[in-house]
Order: sequence, then C-alpha cells, then structure tokens
Amino acid sequence: MKKKTPSGKISRLPHPIREQINVRLRNREPGKPIVAWLNSTSEVKAVLAVQFGGRPISERNLSEWKKRNHPAWLLQQAALDQTAHFLADSRQLAQAGQGALTDHLAAFAASRYALAVRQLEDEVNESEHWRLLRNLCQDVAGLRHGDQEAERLRLQRERLQWRLLKTQSQNPMPAHDH
Repeated sequence: MKKKTPSGKISRLPHPIREQINVRLRNREPGKPIVAWLNSTSEVKAVLAVQFGGRPISERNLSEWKKRNHPAWLLQQAALDQTAHFLADSRQLAQAGQGALTDHLAAFAASRYALAVRQLEDEVNESEHWRLLRNLCQDVAGLRHGDQEAERLRLQRERLQWRLLKTQSQNPMPAHDH
C-alpha cells in the first residue's frame, strides 16, 4: 500500500481552508459561492500559482472533492461528535456512581482505535501501516486483558457472596435470651 500524494487542487490547499470547504458543504452552501470564495483568497491563489500554473479552482474540482473527500470528513465529524457525547455521558455516569468509569473509557478508546484503523490505510506507507497496526493490536490486547480481569473479579465477588450466603443459611445466628 503506497502513501497517496494528494493530486487534486483542493487536496493541496492548507488544512484550515479544506475545513472551511467541508463546513460549507455540510451546510449545503451552493458550489458557485464556494468556488468564488476559494479563488479570491490569497492563500489559494498562492497554491494555484505554484502547483497548478495559476489555473483557478473550478466547480468540477469542488464536485470531485465533495464526492471523494467530503464523505470521509463527515464520517470523522460524526465520530468526533459521538466521542464528545460519550465523554459527557461518562462524566455523568461517574458522578452518579453507576458502573466503573474505566469500563466506559475502555469502550471510548476502542472506538477511537476503530477510527484510527480505518484512517491508517490512507495516511501511511505499507511498512509504517504494519508497524502501527502491530502497536495497535498490542493496545487492543491490553484493553481486552483489562476486560477479562474485570470479569474475573466480578465472578470472584459473586462466588464469595454465594459462599457467604450459603454459610449464613447453614449456620444461623443463635437467638440471645435476655
């Protein structure tokens, strides 16, 4: 898997400008005003001059961006929104004393790892991809080990409670005479 070099005009623009494009697209702004705005900014003009002979961004360039890159941005925004909601919910749960916060954090970390795996293929070369994936697998194995340890402790507590109840039922406390 080769690392992909951005080839489109919009892909070569600075990140903050690409973010603004994506926000405008998400807000359903028509293409013509976006293209006019892009071609009027000095940052965009500089990139176009150096890398594309000064040829302006067209509505077709924007359409290609919208088709190829914007869906991934929307997915990432959804993941970020879900993460923010998850953290807010986890704080509320921790304050209410319901469940172990570490269980919630492990679920959060696992969801972030899932997003990272999806992005790995597009962002790194093959050898780096496999190195990162091995590290990721070690981290996931650590999370799973934590899950298993928590379950083992839960089962031990249940057994202890069962033994305690069994012992109490076999040896009732004698009544005291006054």
